[in-house]
Amino acid sequence: MPWVDEVIIGGTFDHLHQGHKALLEAVISFGSFVRVGITTEEFAKSLRRSDRHVHLMQPFDERKESLRNYLISRGCKKFEIISIEDRYGFALSSPDAEGIVVTEETYLTAVDINKLRALDSLDQLIILVVPFVYDEKGIIISSRRIRKQLGEIDSTIEVIERVEVENKDEMFWD
Repeated sequence: MPWVDEVIIGGTFDHLHQGHKALLEAVISFGSFVRVGITTEEFAKSLRRSDRHVHLMQPFDERKESLRNYLISRGCKKFEIISIEDRYGFALSSPDAEGIVVTEETYLTAVDINKLRALDSLDQLIILVVPFVYDEKGIIISSRRIRKQLGEIDSTIEVIERVEVENKDEMFWD
């Protein structure tokens, strides 16, 4: 049975992975109504300027559809998915929200949200912190790592294709 009526969460949700799924499971069990903010492509890319593989981020509509399908597959019947273009998204303008789900990395953002909500006479949100999910090597599962691996695969394919083309040229001239 959910703890609150409305719970919120925000993120990029790129290449939906086990870490995202742990957050979403917490959200589903925490609130009767789930409101999810997904960063727009522009905002998401502005947050990841140092990511060499940011170009491999999935488009907004693809991330939204993956998220929607996952929530439905988990039996979540009452949810809303909204685009967000800044750090706080709709958290400062959701008077019915009672809880927020975050990671250890985004906990301080939730604290800031509560401070700003208090200034607007909105109720404080109950903050539920979900721990990171680790792979079999003990490394945090993240979209950044997935994009990096995809970038490495792309580079390998590029090298193989270049070698094949060079070999074809040699074959024609033999």
